[in-house]
Amino acid sequence: MNYFMLICRKPSMTTLDWDDPHYTEPEPPKISYERFNEKYQSSLRWDDDASRDRRNGQGQRNDERRNREPGRDRDNHREYTFCEAIKISTSMVGRVIGRAGSNVTRLQNDFNVRINIDKANLEVKVLGNSKLNVSDAANEIRQQISEDNRQSTGSVGGGFSGKSYGRSGGEGGQRYNSGSNYDFAPPPSAIPTDGDLTGFIDWDALNKASIAAQKARWAKLPPLTKNFYKEWPEVANLPQAEADRLRVENNNITVSHVFENENSENQPLDPIPNPVWHFKQCFAEYPDLLAEIEKQGFSKPSPIQSQAWPVLLKGHDLIGIAQTGTGKTLAFLLPGMIHTEYQSTPRGQRGGANVLVLAPTRELALQIEMEVKKYSFRGMKAVCVYGGGSRQLQISDVERGAEIIICTPGRLNDLVQANVIDVSSVTYLVLDEADRMLDMGFEPQIRKVLLDIRPDRQTIMTSATWPPGVRRLAQKYMNNPIQVCVGSLDLAATHSVKQVIELLENDSDKYSTIKSFVKNMKQNDKIIVFCGRKARADDLSSDLTLDGYNTQCIHGNRDQSDREQAIADIKSGMVHILIATDVASRGLDIEDITHVINYDFPRNIEEYVHRVGRTGRAGRSGTSISFITREDWAMAKDLINIMEEAGQEVPAELRKMAERFNAMKERRAAEGVRGRGPVGGGRDQGFGGGRRSGGFRDRY
Repeated sequence: MNYFMLICRKPSMTTLDWDDPHYTEPEPPKISYERFNEKYQSSLRWDDDASRDRRNGQGQRNDERRNREPGRDRDNHREYTFCEAIKISTSMVGRVIGRAGSNVTRLQNDFNVRINIDKANLEVKVLGNSKLNVSDAANEIRQQISEDNRQSTGSVGGGFSGKSYGRSGGEGGQRYNSGSNYDFAPPPSAIPTDGDLTGFIDWDALNKASIAAQKARWAKLPPLTKNFYKEWPEVANLPQAEADRLRVENNNITVSHVFENENSENQPLDPIPNPVWHFKQCFAEYPDLLAEIEKQGFSKPSPIQSQAWPVLLKGHDLIGIAQTGTGKTLAFLLPGMIHTEYQSTPRGQRGGANVLVLAPTRELALQIEMEVKKYSFRGMKAVCVYGGGSRQLQISDVERGAEIIICTPGRLNDLVQANVIDVSSVTYLVLDEADRMLDMGFEPQIRKVLLDIRPDRQTIMTSATWPPGVRRLAQKYMNNPIQVCVGSLDLAATHSVKQVIELLENDSDKYSTIKSFVKNMKQNDKIIVFCGRKARADDLSSDLTLDGYNTQCIHGNRDQSDREQAIADIKSGMVHILIATDVASRGLDIEDITHVINYDFPRNIEEYVHRVGRTGRAGRSGTSISFITREDWAMAKDLINIMEEAGQEVPAELRKMAERFNAMKERRAAEGVRGRGPVGGGRDQGFGGGRRSGGFRDRY
């Protein structure tokens, strides 16, 4: 007997006493379709009546009469004693309704009223049998609309969340004389008060009031000291030609006021400090910090440090453009410690941290925290807050007090909104790997937190590239920054890394190739294998483990504890193979990585450069091996350019692949063939029918 028969058959004769003379069959409950049928028949009768009225010429007049009656709910045909109407603007309709009708539902339940919204006439009607309830509900709707109007009047030129960082009357999104609308009460004449919110709004008055409120708010904060630099005599007396020669010899450093030609206010620009070539030339005034630097065994400053330290110690905003592994972290960290220690207000009276460092990934944030711990200076403490870690433990760490907060943008906004972190005390702001943060979609969170940080802060932005998004962010939120660029602004890979290309017939050849490489690894070799997707990384790690090779895997779907353990194992030598997605391509500093393998070629050439930068760090050499199949031929031309710039040998097969791809593009363009991309289907570039790169969540 099948399962359906078992559960559906009637009880057996032994279950009930069928011979009981007093037993009566209970009346079955009314099932749902019968209840529905009753309602359906009732509605049909009402429709018949309405049709009869319309045939008699009365239906339309009755409908019009019902719509005109203020105390009738025309949708539910109910009579109400009291009615109050509110005129609204088009933009406020959604606010009154709420997401999925949540606001209307809440108001109706809280005040026991009925709310009708006439979108055509831009009118809200509050109906009810209690005059007090109707009045209270209507007043709350007016208050909601008024609050939204106030929040949207902070700027004319389109700042974030209706707030402006404008320099002239709130127009535009610059850095000064602006912020969020704290303690801002608009002038009485600015917003109509008669319930009709569709009238004239005096935007100029609102902007002036907002700017005045911001000036008053920031005026309450303690004064800020930025310049702590005492230039060494031999550095100060350096001729300009000699300073330029030192920069060229030190990895071709270029330095400039990057927005000098866009200085509309013609503010005088301070001269750019000369570079240094010894640690004592910057830190002789701080012997305890100089001793900590000497403990690390460095012989001289790195190229980015030699120019960034004088700029930052003098109090300038800085944009640092340099490849990964060039010492950018220490370049902004040590001046930040000095900046924190020598403010006029005692540390215990500042109300929060002075240094705020934003990083794109948890791994980079934790790595920066480790760098802080290496350089003990006057008992300063650092706290690292990031998504994926214990929120409660991080809150406890913050509440115990710290001078330096290192964070990812998402968790920072979470703790700011929870009033755990007060960023108004921040005077030294760092956006580390800014280009990566924008790539990962963190720009809204960054803009939001910047609204609450004092505008006269010192701001540092580091990046490996100089894309338009980073330039736009710097222009909006920095004050006449000095840009220090190590090497060229053009994309380039680390020259200390040998780049090897393995051309394979198809994707299935990759595993046998990497297995052969792993089998022949030397005892001290350490490799990072980059995959295009999380599932691919998991599969490769599992396959190598099953074949007897000890590996670790890191990507965005793994628990934070597992990610930290993976990094610890590769650093300690517990494992020699780390399988990773691009979450590990930036900021991950493992000094003795000997090889990087691009198991899947990255979705763009920038990621290739950052992957290659995981080896050959701190003056060491390394090797990068990339598996290339026909699916990757759209990237061949860009890859050739990177290899040629670094003086690498380019395989003839790779050049032929680039030529075939260009010929295909020209042929399709001539034929007018359009595929899924601009000229044919394929990856992000849209050519050649290759694999798709997948969404953000799949890749990291």
